[in-house]
Amino acid sequence: MPVRPCAFGQTTMETKVQKHERLKREQNPWDELPRLWEAMRGGLGAIAPEDLGTRLRWWGLYTQGDGAGAFGGAAPYFMLRVRIPNGLLTSPQLARIASLARRFGRGLADVTVRQNIQLHWLETENLPTVMQELADVGLTTQSACGDDPRNLTGCPLAGVDPTEYADASALTLAVNRGLLTGGDFYNLPRKFKVCVSGCAHWCPNPEINDAAFTAHPPGAFGDREEWYGLRVGGGLSTTPMLAKALPVRVHRRHVPAVAAAVAGLFRDRDELRQNRAQARLKFLFLKHGWTEERFRLEIEERLGFSLPDAAPDVPPAPEFRDHAGVHAQRQPDLFYAGMSVLRGRVNADQLDEVAAAAAELAGGEIRATAMQSLVIPHIPAANVPALAARLRQVGLPLDASAFRRGVMSCTGKEFCKLAVTETKAFAADLVEELERRLPGFPVPLRVNLNGCPNSCGQHWIADVGLQGMRVKTPEGSVDGFDVYLGGGLGAGATLARKTLGRVRASELPERLEALFRCYLRRRVGEELFRDFVLRVGNPALEAVLGQLPAASEELVQVRTRESVPA
Repeated sequence: MPVRPCAFGQTTMETKVQKHERLKREQNPWDELPRLWEAMRGGLGAIAPEDLGTRLRWWGLYTQGDGAGAFGGAAPYFMLRVRIPNGLLTSPQLARIASLARRFGRGLADVTVRQNIQLHWLETENLPTVMQELADVGLTTQSACGDDPRNLTGCPLAGVDPTEYADASALTLAVNRGLLTGGDFYNLPRKFKVCVSGCAHWCPNPEINDAAFTAHPPGAFGDREEWYGLRVGGGLSTTPMLAKALPVRVHRRHVPAVAAAVAGLFRDRDELRQNRAQARLKFLFLKHGWTEERFRLEIEERLGFSLPDAAPDVPPAPEFRDHAGVHAQRQPDLFYAGMSVLRGRVNADQLDEVAAAAAELAGGEIRATAMQSLVIPHIPAANVPALAARLRQVGLPLDASAFRRGVMSCTGKEFCKLAVTETKAFAADLVEELERRLPGFPVPLRVNLNGCPNSCGQHWIADVGLQGMRVKTPEGSVDGFDVYLGGGLGAGATLARKTLGRVRASELPERLEALFRCYLRRRVGEELFRDFVLRVGNPALEAVLGQLPAASEELVQVRTRESVPA
């Protein structure tokens, strides 16, 4: 291990944090792809440890777990995350992802909560081929992981939603180019998440981004200009914080510069490089005493001009932010169709059919959503029935149950080395069981599953958030979950509260059935689930959910992470 000189000729061992920062300073991983490819062609053993554990992440790569999660180790395979700004895809691009999944990834892919698509089971020697074939159709994995700007999210209905304030998709792509071009932002303290949206419903979840630009309604300031509100410091993980609204408005032409200014501020704060568990932008507010006013002044100093004063834009009414079903576009006689991708998991045949249906029956475009689903826009009215039938045939219905629409899941210990529970298969089983127990349930609810505390599955902002834990039983330790209730975004946004601990996974269908029946029985009018939770209170909800089982004595040391797949 490298040593550092100190006073009186002594030396000190380099800490893990210091090593990570040194590796980032020594080389820009964005410039290292030819060298990394050469090493990959020699197999896993030819990749230097510093590249395997650090630099490959800047190209969307993580070593895959062996299926035992935090209790196991790494398998000789990789997860590769494809960066898809604003979730915008073409039919040839999606078909290429399907082909790569089939040939190199055992036919498997996952749609993520940041509108990416992830491949699994990739062998080292095949990575250069996979990445080159993605590049051939205009896709990249650059900055999909690592301490850099992550995929930029935006409204998947940009340009087609009749209620949108602005089509911000081109602006999202401009911000994406600005952050990835030139190498100014490859070395950040941690991940940096940006959202740009003209959506009136905030479906890309700007409240949980490091920097979020949300369009004001047209004419809000008595002119015809396009203005955006600015929020900063949002994020979940183990210390959640909703983004803070700055009292400014940002003109469309200044959004890329303001995004770069926020990224530059983040990059230059050395106090955020001392502890990787407290290295996100939000910790300027949570730990270092920053205020919205100071943040604004720092940004304006970097910009060289002042941002106009404005009251923060008003969050939309809380609502279910998916796009399932068939809906009219702003363009006459055209429709978009939102399919239900159960817990974000798809196979190559499904992706191929989506790509083909979009090309043959619509405009050849597909949009990934922040709820792990897919949307096809630009469908002529006459083609809607045929397209719906084709998608239903491959298991991607447009008319899904409330539970199928609402259940989301992180990767879980199937592939993730940090998870303590399995999530993807359990999420599918949970949906099936809830549909059987509560057929026709009338209210879409977000039920989000996480295999560990890091909230890649966003349990903090769900109606029901399930955080993976281990539970002691006479037969040994089994998968279980802590139950969080009442989270949600939009007006009156709130984080979910832990209500019950260490529930066996096998018991959750029965307990959730009781909870949801109680909600329907005691709901006041059209009361939202999160409002019901707040009104009824934890003691009553604990009584409905049941008594705590014996807690596991097994001490699970989960490695807290702010930069692992999200």
